[in-house]
Amino acid sequence: MPDATARPAPVVFRPRRLRVVAWVITGALCAVTAFGWFALPGEIRVLFTFSQRLTLLAVLGALVLVMLALAASSVRADDDGLRIRNGLRTHTVPWSRVQQVMLRPGDPWAFLLLNPADGRPFSADLDAEKRYLVALQASDGAYAAEAVAELRRRKADAVTRSRAT
Repeated sequence: MPDATARPAPVVFRPRRLRVVAWVITGALCAVTAFGWFALPGEIRVLFTFSQRLTLLAVLGALVLVMLALAASSVRADDDGLRIRNGLRTHTVPWSRVQQVMLRPGDPWAFLLLNPADGRPFSADLDAEKRYLVALQASDGAYAAEAVAELRRRKADAVTRSRAT
């Protein structure tokens, strides 16, 4: 018989199509860069100084870093709240701050509407604080919709637990 007080295990959601696209674009950027370099005649390649070569590699590295950082986006839900990683930035949001998880038609990804940190009542206006969930891409279709439904369920469970205590 399952324990009624058992809490669900943490769950992590990651983008699917975005990860594939990021890896494909990263591979294509590296391949095109290598092809372009070796397509240049040898007498042209020797004209590049060491610092110019490093600059070209740094630009390639920056583009690759941006793509892989976006692909590394994730949303982790546990008993305490959400840990949101969007690119290189991470946010921790307790369930008490989450007003609503939304993924509307036409939105590129899901987002959270947050209760004000200072305890004021929530007001749905243009100034409402938001956190974007880049890991839940609308292009992932049913996967993103299921992830949003799971986050809503976990938020409701957290509200129920907080009222019981």
